[in-house]
Amino acid sequence: MHLYLHETLDPVRSPGAHTRYLDELGHVVTTEGNARGSAGGRCVAAWVPVFLTGQWPQIIGFWQMPGGWDGFAEHFDTHPELFHEPLERWYGERSGGFDRVLVGTDYTPTLDDIVTGGLRAPVVLHETVRLRPGGTPGYLDRVGALKEELDRQRYGFGVLGAYEVAFRNRSEAIVVWAFPDFATLTRTRSAPGDFPELAAWHDESARLETANTGVVVRPTAWSPLR
Repeated sequence: MHLYLHETLDPVRSPGAHTRYLDELGHVVTTEGNARGSAGGRCVAAWVPVFLTGQWPQIIGFWQMPGGWDGFAEHFDTHPELFHEPLERWYGERSGGFDRVLVGTDYTPTLDDIVTGGLRAPVVLHETVRLRPGGTPGYLDRVGALKEELDRQRYGFGVLGAYEVAFRNRSEAIVVWAFPDFATLTRTRSAPGDFPELAAWHDESARLETANTGVVVRPTAWSPLR
């Protein structure tokens, strides 16, 4: 079982703040792996929302946490401080944020799978899905079946990964879709009949979900998924 840290960060609203933060974070990721004292582990992606599709400025950090739940427990049992060191380090560029702990599904690639398989997602549809309590496992099983169907069709896009959000009574999920470009993404909206499996899923998921918030994001140049 693989755990992930999903962080939605709000850059300070001043000229250049978000760029400075991403530049420094990229340097840390590519030279150190992660900032000292962080629970995040290894960076899968840093995404920036396309401003017409969601709140801005904003940054989504996505990290694979080491050791699963045992690693999670070990980190916080050995780091009792209330405010960890990376928080202090980047106060000048960040005004706050919101974190989630995610549990990856069996069909979701790990960071090693992404790197060794050469997986790319230059355009991403990031969905935050809310369900009735207890509904996440069945929903994610159906997403996995859809992933297999889309992969067989070789449309050039598909489900990159899907995750249950921990500590939500199995009522929230994150689904990440990978597209090669914006033309392919928008074609799934303008010509849904070209993708019957996806159209059928939209009908089915509308009956399962209580809310679905999608935002289109792009990875930074130093993200493995770029």
